[in-house]
Amino acid sequence: MTTPMTSFISIIEEIAFFQGFTPEELDMLLEVGKWAKVPQGELIIHQGDQDLHMFILVQGRTEVVYSEKVVAVINSGDIFGEVGLMGKPRIAHVQSAQECLLLSFDANDLNELPLTLQVKFLRRVLDTLFARLQKANVQKWLITRDKSLKDKTRTFNKKP
Repeated sequence: MTTPMTSFISIIEEIAFFQGFTPEELDMLLEVGKWAKVPQGELIIHQGDQDLHMFILVQGRTEVVYSEKVVAVINSGDIFGEVGLMGKPRIAHVQSAQECLLLSFDANDLNELPLTLQVKFLRRVLDTLFARLQKANVQKWLITRDKSLKDKTRTFNKKP
């Protein structure tokens, strides 16, 4: 017989963030995590707010909005709001672009977990942040390189 906890584990086992956690660790994380269903168009994170939560988008799609512009899209399986674990103000809005299923974690609840699991969880957060930073650096490098190539092309194509 499948218990509700077992079905939740089978859902999150498919998410890359949770790969590498043992079934027992997943059980402990599910005990402190909070599930939420969010309708389309709802603000999940308000820019400037301070709280101690991070989110894993289990299903759906959200948009990161800064200065009234969509600056990023968050898809199923992605984490967001991790700066909240540090108690820092939110730097952008996050709004559901479609109905979403979220799993949120509060820093105070995570602090109640065994130390080895806390470290493992935070390491996964750091791995995600480093991957995001590398992607942003590559994108910035490509934009800079493309601009430089265009500038050189203009210089070579100028007629005396």
